[in-house]
Amino acid sequence: MLRKCILFTGIQASGKTTFYHRYFSDLTHVNLDTLHTRNRERLLLEACLASGASFVVDNTNPLRSDRARYILPARAHGYRILGYYFRSSMTECKKRNELRTGSARLPSVALAATHRVLELPSWDEGFDELYHVRIDGSDYIIEPWEASEV
Repeated sequence: MLRKCILFTGIQASGKTTFYHRYFSDLTHVNLDTLHTRNRERLLLEACLASGASFVVDNTNPLRSDRARYILPARAHGYRILGYYFRSSMTECKKRNELRTGSARLPSVALAATHRVLELPSWDEGFDELYHVRIDGSDYIIEPWEASEV
């Protein structure tokens, strides 16, 4: 069985979690919003690696160092590494964020802070496959990284 580590990168409200539910809901969901602590996240990641379960890391992962915390151990365990970069404008993300309720709605400064430090993924981080994702209405447009205009 092919083991996959699927890693999302994108600012808050760029469509990552909806994308997970639409395309990868059969895989283990590694997400700080639901796990709440890095320790719980680490334990779930270790369980996936030990059992060989494929998983999706559905966090913003704006920095290369954020992504390395998943790529390096997954690579060491023989996983195939797939990256999805969610390209959205701040305006689009702010609009989607305004539709959220309760604790899911974030202050605009949180989106801006992530956007400010965002480092685009690159092949030399260890990805086997890398994609660019954008939202068009209610559809996701997924393109190979080479064909995307970032």
